[in-house]
Amino acid sequence: MTDYVFRPVTVADLPLLAEWLEKPHVRRWWSEPEEALASIEEHLHDPTVEPYIVTLDGREFAFIQVADLDDEDDAALDGQPDGTCGIDQFIGVEVLLGKGHGPAFMAHFCRSLFNRGKNRVLVDPHPDNVFAIRAYTKAGFQRLGETTTNYGRALLMALDRQENDRQ
Repeated sequence: MTDYVFRPVTVADLPLLAEWLEKPHVRRWWSEPEEALASIEEHLHDPTVEPYIVTLDGREFAFIQVADLDDEDDAALDGQPDGTCGIDQFIGVEVLLGKGHGPAFMAHFCRSLFNRGKNRVLVDPHPDNVFAIRAYTKAGFQRLGETTTNYGRALLMALDRQENDRQ
């Protein structure tokens, strides 16, 4: 079994994240690198968002963050069950793209969220981001439909606790 470890992002990780955010495959779907890095840095002290570096067998290769959505002010997310959170992530090391790590570490991370009492995990890829949508589908996420969130066009996808328990 592959050994994925999630450790909280620290200020010392910001240069690595800045490097990853400049990569074309990341930059295409994340905002301007400076804006994205500033947002991640703001979340270091925000109790509603938890940013993590993902390691694979001890090597840093990806970023994931979880946000509590129970009090989120976004009409596109209305009607979600209590205990809903959202995740965002990317793989920063290009040679590890397309090898199944995205779905694998997301599924692992979601299981940890369900173990912490979360009931639903949402993702909101851009409808044109076929690679992300494929990865989310492989991780067990179900399509809820297209919408427009505070961040733009999105395909809402959800993974619910009971669906995850059957995997």
